[in-house]
Amino acid sequence: MGTGAAMDVYKTEPLPSSSALWDCPNLLMSSHNADLTSDYFQLGWDVWRSNLEAVMQGASLVTPVDPSAGY
Repeated sequence: MGTGAAMDVYKTEPLPSSSALWDCPNLLMSSHNADLTSDYFQLGWDVWRSNLEAVMQGASLVTPVDPSAGY
């Protein structure tokens, strides 16, 4: 596997189509979403805990990373 980076926050949002980042190899870009809801932090901790339990049990993560699929 090669090296790369992932970004979801940019100096200017939305990222202008003229940005050189669009052509940057090995860069995974996603939108910066402002989805703060009343249960945002609890849901985040629930996912984190599920992944921790999966790791401890040798199971698959609930939020796997699949570079071949682009994420």
